[in-house]
Amino acid sequence: MTNEYSFSPYIRENSEFLQKLVRTNSENKKRTLLVSATPEQILAIVEICANILKSNFVLTKAQKRRLARYAVYYRSIARARTERTARSRIQQGGQAAAIGSLLVPVLSALASQLLEKALPPTS
Repeated sequence: MTNEYSFSPYIRENSEFLQKLVRTNSENKKRTLLVSATPEQILAIVEICANILKSNFVLTKAQKRRLARYAVYYRSIARARTERTARSRIQQGGQAAAIGSLLVPVLSALASQLLEKALPPTS
């Protein structure tokens, strides 16, 4: 399934940080990454939350089901208007696993989109 979503510069430029956050298994390490995140990295997470909640990003039923349990948490992050508010909501939520769950479908789509652009079509 090809997703032709146009990823924002925040997401594209911070994809390395977002991937590191997804790959980290330890809750403490995820929390440390989030505490030391730059304002742009925090705003990339906010943008992902907002776009998923607005259905700007297509998710499968299974992905929606997995994310549904954290819906209130995602809404509070998406409503943040400043980096400072978003950072405090992300840190106070204490749900680093929820952030990882949110990023997986977005990063897999971003990676496949980048691969499609990098590799010439086979005919």
